[in-house]
Amino acid sequence: MDKIFGIPANNLATVMAVLLIVIFLVVSFGSIRRKVLFKMGTRNIPRRKGQSLLIVIGLMLSSIIIATSLGIGDTVRYSIRSVAVDSLGPIDEVIEGPGKQLFGDEYFDYSEFIYVQNISKDNANIEQLIPYIQTTLPASNEDKDIAESSMNIRGIDFNFSVQKVYENLDGDNVSVDLLGPNQVFLNYDAGRILKLQKGDSIQIYTNEGPSNFIVADVLKSGGLIGGSTYPYVTFELSALQNLLNKENLLTNIAVSNIGEGDESLEYAEDVTKFLRSNLTNQNVAQEVFSLLQTNEIPSILKNEAISIKETDNETSETLIELSEKLEKDIYDDDFITTITDYPTQLVLLGILQKSGLQQEAANILKMSQDLTRLRVNNIKSDGVRLAEAVSTGVTTIFSIFGSFSIMVGMLLIFLVFVLLAAARSTELGMARAVGLKRRDLIQLFTYEGTLYSFLAAIVGTLLGVGLSFGLVYILQDLIGTDNFQILPYYSPISLLIAFASGLILTFITVVFSAYRASNLNIVVAIRGLKDEFVKKAPNPFRVNLFEVLWNLIYPLKQLYFIITGKAPRFRSLLLMMIFPVSWPFSFVRSLFILFGKHSYLLLGIFSLILLITGILNESYINIWFGSTGGVLALALLIRFISSKYINDPETVNQIGGTLEGGLVLLVNSLPLSFFESFTGELSQPGPWAWPIGGAISTAAAVWLLMSNTRVLIFILNLILSRFSGLKAVTKTAISYPMASKFRTGLTVAMFGLIIFTLMIFSVLNGIGDIASEQPERVTGGFDIKASVSSELPIQGQIEDSLNMDDYSSVFGSSSLNVEIAENIGDNKAFKTSRLISYEEDFMNITKWRMAHFDPKYGSTDAEIWQSLLENPNLIIASGSIIPSGDPFGPPDRTFKTSFIEPGDEKEIDAFDVKIRKRNSEEEEKFTVIGVVERLAEETGFGNSGAKFYTTYANGNKLAKETLPLNTYYFSLSGNKSPTDYAQKLEKTFLANGMNAYGLINRLEEEQATSNAFNKLFQGFSGLGLVVGVAAIGVLSVRAVVERRQSIGVLRAIGFRSSMIRTQFLIESSFITILGIVVGIFLGILQSWLIYNEISKELEGAKFVIPFGEVGILVGLTVIASILASVIPANEASKTYPAEALRYE
Repeated sequence: MDKIFGIPANNLATVMAVLLIVIFLVVSFGSIRRKVLFKMGTRNIPRRKGQSLLIVIGLMLSSIIIATSLGIGDTVRYSIRSVAVDSLGPIDEVIEGPGKQLFGDEYFDYSEFIYVQNISKDNANIEQLIPYIQTTLPASNEDKDIAESSMNIRGIDFNFSVQKVYENLDGDNVSVDLLGPNQVFLNYDAGRILKLQKGDSIQIYTNEGPSNFIVADVLKSGGLIGGSTYPYVTFELSALQNLLNKENLLTNIAVSNIGEGDESLEYAEDVTKFLRSNLTNQNVAQEVFSLLQTNEIPSILKNEAISIKETDNETSETLIELSEKLEKDIYDDDFITTITDYPTQLVLLGILQKSGLQQEAANILKMSQDLTRLRVNNIKSDGVRLAEAVSTGVTTIFSIFGSFSIMVGMLLIFLVFVLLAAARSTELGMARAVGLKRRDLIQLFTYEGTLYSFLAAIVGTLLGVGLSFGLVYILQDLIGTDNFQILPYYSPISLLIAFASGLILTFITVVFSAYRASNLNIVVAIRGLKDEFVKKAPNPFRVNLFEVLWNLIYPLKQLYFIITGKAPRFRSLLLMMIFPVSWPFSFVRSLFILFGKHSYLLLGIFSLILLITGILNESYINIWFGSTGGVLALALLIRFISSKYINDPETVNQIGGTLEGGLVLLVNSLPLSFFESFTGELSQPGPWAWPIGGAISTAAAVWLLMSNTRVLIFILNLILSRFSGLKAVTKTAISYPMASKFRTGLTVAMFGLIIFTLMIFSVLNGIGDIASEQPERVTGGFDIKASVSSELPIQGQIEDSLNMDDYSSVFGSSSLNVEIAENIGDNKAFKTSRLISYEEDFMNITKWRMAHFDPKYGSTDAEIWQSLLENPNLIIASGSIIPSGDPFGPPDRTFKTSFIEPGDEKEIDAFDVKIRKRNSEEEEKFTVIGVVERLAEETGFGNSGAKFYTTYANGNKLAKETLPLNTYYFSLSGNKSPTDYAQKLEKTFLANGMNAYGLINRLEEEQATSNAFNKLFQGFSGLGLVVGVAAIGVLSVRAVVERRQSIGVLRAIGFRSSMIRTQFLIESSFITILGIVVGIFLGILQSWLIYNEISKELEGAKFVIPFGEVGILVGLTVIASILASVIPANEASKTYPAEALRYE
């Protein structure tokens, strides 16, 4: 991929490589300099192979998640890019007609090709120009009764093609000179679909009826003739012109740049600019340039660019570039390329109209109609850019879903080092006593952790690559078609990034954990007492204040230490190298040290600043973090006050922890609408807000839980008092994890994070079942949808060709590209949209429902539709006109209304819009009286983007010509099979290129695909459970060693081996269940919040908890945790009392 998370992949790989080298150099230098520390740090890895294996399994998850995400992104990019590049062959750019035709193929005169030849002959970057016709027509193999309703047809003038020889399926060379007037070439896919071979006869259908041609040969797919994975039939140009009665006409001119393969793409931008400049009316372009320099338009464009930067960065950059050229009076090819771009023209017109420059907007609209002679489509580069955009989106989605598992992996690293420090406390205390410094302990743990990290990164990356290929094959089954094959691919750059990022994330956590583990008390450690960390006496206020001031000039501080040697020079050098990170961290840390017990004041000040900036900038993220920090500061204040009046530290911690965790959890559970009720509309958070919010909520819930262990133990005692046989075993099993709150909390958080994610998937998957339960809301109550070629419309009434006893209703519709703007409102700028014009039967019988409607025009959905027939000035819009704020998809530049927001009441006031044909000055005013729910357009009824629905008469009136009916809907009478009748319709109307399908069948297929995707994401997100189970295993191993003497005491007072084993298994199950309960609670809470937003737009949506799925999830998780504890539990049960009591 070219970009990963918005960062150029090459730059990211370079940074990662540099960081890797720095890490290895630092670790290698330290290990060579102090070999003893390196040996002490790494000697335990081969000694405890089982424990080391568990640690590596847990640590490698970060690398697996990152490697899998990048691998899937690479595969999607490579697959789309292959289709784009292979199908075009030598074609880099395509020249098309001026775009003035409303529908069908747009033809232009052959003389235009001569003109393009003349202007391009001196351009060294253009290798060849090839005139051709591109269209789709029905084709059939009558001998075998096989047909294809939409066959891709090309007619090429091979006189201008450099390539004269192609390869057939047998590997033999075939010359284009063999192609006679009654012969055609087929590519592999066309031959496969129609089961045709060399010498067979193929029928091509036009307005004149079928015509027979001989298959000259079947060629390998790819290139100008092969057409990649799409079926293609290729004619010699003159033969196709004769067939279509298009003498001396073309639809396209292929432009081939110099260079082979990707090398030709390097010249695409320059060639496109050159052609657009020379195919533009320079006089008109100069007039547009001059007009845009008046009335402070450059400043207006710049201000608009700033205002839309967050929502549409690409358009913002275009406007800034345009305004700078106007200000500096730079009229060049870049300016021409920009103003000849149709979407940019609409943006410019909208800005001018919004600024009150109506006359200037009208003048530009008029000039734009004569601006372009022919359009230039940078088709291959656009295909490559599409591949990049889609792959980046896929990588981001998988990374977000996998981020919970990455967080769990990092928690495991931290937990492992907490346990290692506790297990080796006596050893480390003695090492400190004989002279090792704290930084030596940090190095010791860092060496061990780095080796774990290195092994985990290698194994994790390799497993991630394998997993990505496995998921790719699953994706192929889900979305692969005859025209698009997913091809597994993994780039070396992604491999480097996956390995490096996994190792670096692990290494950072290792260093932090090592620093924490080094702060041990020597006496306590040697005596083998409980974990205790150094509590230094606080520094005087003036020392802390000096440290804050000293950190204001942090780089100079580190430079001073390097020169004077008053601090380790190597450490100061490293901090100097990463000062963009270490500087703010050190400064904020010194501020909190300065405030000490009153740090709640500092947190409150920071939170207040975030709140104020959030309100001023309408930023939800700032308000969210500010509110979270604010309630946390309040809880810390209450903790401080409680400590002054309550002597029992446990009670103070319970009060403080309950408020801290509870208030943070409460704020993070508030919906966006809650804040907007006080602040007005706020900007939508990005996609990464979800994992961050999930992590904060989980941390708060675990903090709340672990602060109330006394309550939890009390409740469990009440329950267990009824089971005398298990009471003693269970009490001892619970008391140990409750006494070690920190490590127990970490493990609970691991399970909580993953179960939280899986619960959201399970619950939300059930909400989408409304389409299965009420399919008429998607299909409109119709059985079959069929489309025909605009070039081959059905003549007369379609009913005349059907047995109407089989159908209860049949009607047609047409589609017209239009421009729409609000008459009054915030969106007065014209934006693209589609106008769908239906025959009257649709209005009478459709079962589409309204998400919003004006009750003045009816109280039911049927009455609203009927209003369109009664009043020709009324119109209904699709749900896509309401801004969705989708953080994953590209910006939707089609029309959006300012009168309706997501979550608004169903009843609205009608509003007026202006509609015009593309590039037309004549406008028609319509009143929007209803908005169809989004469910109606998600399946079976076309693409995303704004659509408006009206009567067929209105469509003809707006187009000022009779629109061809290109889509038909059929309702069957009785219990007939839509699939069977769809096939009959295709055969009946083969000459019209009809493509028909059953709507219910299509809905079921898409529902199955959607469910499969959800299961795929659930499985991917559920990888974190592996880490949780590994954590349970590590905890169990550590517990056996740590409690060897207590096991001996229990055995001595009468506990049997089976009771010891049961105690350890109950302990692991108890910790797992705590995590599951936290995850289920948070998952249901978050799902409920999401459901509330969805239900505002989707009437009838149900919130259902899938108890079956939850039960299976809980069961599998508990069983896995028990299995991870079986071996340590067995080891504990075999301990002899005398041996355990002598254990030191």
